[in-house]
Amino acid sequence: MPNIMVIDDEEMIRAGIVSIIRRLAPQWTVSECKDAQSAMRNIPLDKPDLMLIDISMPGMDGLELAHFLKEHHPAILKIVLTGHDKFAYVQNAMRADVVDYLLKPIIREELVEALEKAERLFNERAQVQQEVELARTKRLEQALLELLSGDLHSEEQLKQLLLDNGWSLNEVEYSFLMLIRDEDGFPQYDEIVPKLRESFLANFEEVENSYAFFADSRHFFVLSSGRNLGIDVIRQWWLEAWAAESGELGHNNTGNQHIAAAGASFASLGNLPEVFGDTIHEIYSSETGQKKLDSIYGDKERNDQQNQIRIALETNDSESLSDYLDGELKVIKQQAQDHHSILQLRLIHFLLIMLLPVLNQTESKLSLSLREIVANALSRLALPGSTIHLLTILSELEGRIRIMSLNLTGTVEKNKVIEIVKDYIHKYYGDKSLKLEALSKIVHLNPNYLSDLFKEVTGENYLVFLTSVRMNHAKKLLRETHLKNYEISDKTGYSSAKYFCKLFRQHYGMTPSEYRNRAELTIELEAE
Repeated sequence: MPNIMVIDDEEMIRAGIVSIIRRLAPQWTVSECKDAQSAMRNIPLDKPDLMLIDISMPGMDGLELAHFLKEHHPAILKIVLTGHDKFAYVQNAMRADVVDYLLKPIIREELVEALEKAERLFNERAQVQQEVELARTKRLEQALLELLSGDLHSEEQLKQLLLDNGWSLNEVEYSFLMLIRDEDGFPQYDEIVPKLRESFLANFEEVENSYAFFADSRHFFVLSSGRNLGIDVIRQWWLEAWAAESGELGHNNTGNQHIAAAGASFASLGNLPEVFGDTIHEIYSSETGQKKLDSIYGDKERNDQQNQIRIALETNDSESLSDYLDGELKVIKQQAQDHHSILQLRLIHFLLIMLLPVLNQTESKLSLSLREIVANALSRLALPGSTIHLLTILSELEGRIRIMSLNLTGTVEKNKVIEIVKDYIHKYYGDKSLKLEALSKIVHLNPNYLSDLFKEVTGENYLVFLTSVRMNHAKKLLRETHLKNYEISDKTGYSSAKYFCKLFRQHYGMTPSEYRNRAELTIELEAE
């Protein structure tokens, strides 16, 4: 409910205005003052959104008060009351940014209309302020997630956003806490996190500022600043707070059987990527963390998926396993496309909790090959302080799985891959960006491996094949069209006509012009 303060030195008039407001505009919470001085003293206590001010008062008059409010409390809306309708009064009031100007004796309908106008302005301001706060929160969240993922360029942006939110960054230390919940996720209501944050700040005098948010429904991050921050007590407080919100607080007040948590205190925001890596390492590598995660993720769906993996491993069905893993990695990439920090968590969970236990329990040619790939990826993902490029690791992981499948499937599958590449070259030979890296993405293989595989299957380098395809099309264009050399160069995938002519000469022992002349001569002789 919005608050209104009525300021008038005449008690009877003031009481009448308050009575009208309470009867005809009950949505307003009303307070009253007899003069400008008492009104200024009561602003911090009553927190008025609107002040109804009489102009003619002893001491500081209403217009002086209105100008004072404009300078020192610009957010407070103002309506002035007066028995004067002279233009000078109205003009002065307008300069003080008043919402409306009412003449005494007050007509109830005019007062209600003025209050409705003020309420509309109040709501519009509140809406704009809410949108501004939401945008600022999103920028802060994005900068924090980017820094967590190792993007050190976002550190200065994060510092500025924290300063804009009232944080002091001088002579403070920081703490970072990560909580991971089971498949049900955290209860997410708009009012929960602000309420928990206020309670957290009230319980810890050493914490000066704190920012808490959901990275997604199952991952909750808390960044705090202050002095002598004890991460263990902070972690326990948040575990119990979320357990209470979820109705899971047991008789021993632990209530955290569905949540894993880890964190650390540190000296500088620039240390945040390293702290995040350490936090992930702590949760996923410690014996306690493993047991907690096993409890969190130990559901029927996981067991069904692991059985599917186990069957493929035992039967060395590399094609089915490769298709399954490819699908899962695509889902992970889709879920975490906005935040690399969540990509890191999702990958570690899938590889360590879902995949590795089955690999360690199953002995087959396929499990041995995949175990090495998973171990390599985990060593790079869970390394403390790592600021690796997550999308690169994911791409390489996908490529190595596909290579493994190809190697185990045999020559037929390899030939299929190369046929796809050759067909693509025949179709898009005129694309100037058609390089090995682009071709490797078509078949989801590492570029170096694709190059070796192409030579193994065809007996020639992919670039030799591409050049041959382009030269054959160039010959066709020289015979059948009147296009200039630079036009043919462009159509066959070369930016430089000079380079095209040089390649053509190397390939056929003559220039494009010489080839065209010979072709035309041959046609004339055949015609005779």
